[in-house]
Amino acid sequence: MKRLAKSESDSSSTLLRRRDFLTLGSAGLLAPLFGNLAWAEPLAAAGERSVQTVPMSVGYIYGSEEYRSFKRLPRKIRRPLLQKEGDEEDASPVVIPAESLFQADTSLPGRPLRIHVHGLYPPAALEVEHRREVPLAVDLEAIFPSPDPASPAPLRFYVWGLRQKHGWDPSPPTSFRFPLEWQVLPQLTLRVWRGDGTRHVMRTRFTLDNEPGRPKLRRGIYLLGLTPVAWTRAARVSDYARIAPAEMFSLMISMDPEAEA
Repeated sequence: MKRLAKSESDSSSTLLRRRDFLTLGSAGLLAPLFGNLAWAEPLAAAGERSVQTVPMSVGYIYGSEEYRSFKRLPRKIRRPLLQKEGDEEDASPVVIPAESLFQADTSLPGRPLRIHVHGLYPPAALEVEHRREVPLAVDLEAIFPSPDPASPAPLRFYVWGLRQKHGWDPSPPTSFRFPLEWQVLPQLTLRVWRGDGTRHVMRTRFTLDNEPGRPKLRRGIYLLGLTPVAWTRAARVSDYARIAPAEMFSLMISMDPEAEA
């Protein structure tokens, strides 16, 4: 998909291009062999100061850590309105605020984390009749630590985006590896432009502790709210998909540790 010519953030900092990142992989990010790749400037650059950054609202599909694979999600997630009533064995799961999880999975650090971006959720957000309720544009960025001590500013990697000013144009599903360590945890930024001209910048950093207001990190499926109040309460997936409230439209991602070598 095509990006807008230049956003406010583009004028003040440089993103690591997705194709360069995928070529390097997470191992490349940790090696001092960057060639002519550009570093990002500090996140509080002048272009971002004009827009208030607020905490991202993040939901977690409770029980999703038990799903065998995130490459093909269970039908109760992919097509939640086809759930059969009374089928307790395959009951619709519940989305809870990710900060309210009982605990993070402290066994994860030391293994690369595969982060997959599935796309907008619930499925109704993709339907033509709901597109006017979807933001005009959405950008998702992942923030990586710099591997160069002489240039400590973090790297910002453009992961996924949506544009619909000239037609419906979302990025396809994608995935990337994150070099997870105790002091190196996933940080994500959502930039949302709405048709009325308003803009939100929402940011979160996952935690392995009990830091207030931060989503706890574990294997599973997360929903990144496109509004700052998307996941302040729990909701059953089937009800969420049926009602499809615009203020709870989200971007679905999954976190999956890669097998140890």
